[in-house]
Amino acid sequence: MNMPAAILYNPIHQDLDRVMMRMGSLWEQFRNESVFITGGTGLFGRWLLESMARANRQLDLNVKVTVLTRDAAAFRRQAPQLAQEPGIDFHQGDVRDFDFPAGRYAYIIHGAATSANETFQGEDPLRKFDTIVTGTRHTLDFATHCGARRLLLLSSGSAYGVSGNDMSDIPETYMGAPDTVNPDSALGQAKRTAEFLATSYARQSGLEFVIARCFSFVGPFLPLDIHYAIGNFISHALREEAITVKGDGTPVRSYLYMADLVVWLLTLLARGRNEQIYNVGSDQALSVRDLAYMVRAVVSPDKPVAILGQPAYSVGNEVRNVYVPNIAKARTELGLGVWTDLESSIRLTAAYISGAHACH
Repeated sequence: MNMPAAILYNPIHQDLDRVMMRMGSLWEQFRNESVFITGGTGLFGRWLLESMARANRQLDLNVKVTVLTRDAAAFRRQAPQLAQEPGIDFHQGDVRDFDFPAGRYAYIIHGAATSANETFQGEDPLRKFDTIVTGTRHTLDFATHCGARRLLLLSSGSAYGVSGNDMSDIPETYMGAPDTVNPDSALGQAKRTAEFLATSYARQSGLEFVIARCFSFVGPFLPLDIHYAIGNFISHALREEAITVKGDGTPVRSYLYMADLVVWLLTLLARGRNEQIYNVGSDQALSVRDLAYMVRAVVSPDKPVAILGQPAYSVGNEVRNVYVPNIAKARTELGLGVWTDLESSIRLTAAYISGAHACH
């Protein structure tokens, strides 16, 4: 039997097999429904679209996905096979003021913000704040207009602000917040405001919503040359003379594999408790220094690791010593977990980058 080209040549097809398996019967909740996604051409969106396209092909799910994008042509060049999927269409516009597409959408996934590259380039914090806040309000207006049943708001662990040095992880009950007199905290401030807006709209309209506070991730399509330490290290291991840690390596992080993340997000959209916040990420913590040595061991064992000890960099210059979620709530309520360990995540990501198409 001839396999469709999109399956045969998709370098993450085995990851998508695992998504299909872990979702199981939950896919049926999306059968014959329409989903509207903002931020659908970024890292998260690419994985969501790949997974929904696979579900359409394998299960004849007939889920229709509309993706809001500022540049549909650019995405078609980046992912031509995905852009040709019959269940996916694109709606061009800016999240802050897009024209509402016609029709009803049962589900909305709202993740639009300024791009990761814009963040890395030091964008104006007011522009970041405005894009997230105004975009969220406009998306909520659309949710009300189109009669949406449920909305998943992709928030960020930065909404907690800087955790205390005595904390090994951050639970949803932690009441910390970003520093209001530091303009570099724009992301966290904006995400908190977005969460407030979602709550306020829902109380007025009856819209159900769930908040995903997302932490750190790794996998194919991750940018390798901006502020993501794990992406930098994998790139160094494959392409440079040494794996370089610019800081002292002491901050503590954790990383969830992208194929696992898709299952988390779709499960939260389908089954997360209304008006609840869920941490999304891995609870398998390690220091940035240990991460560099793990990448070396997995990808390039003979390559040196250089620790420069420069002042720590993080998005918005808010130095977060510990940025690890407590995920007991998602585990207990929804059965979600860290199914792909970090060593495997690094190996799979490096294999994708090297062109070894998902030989796992």
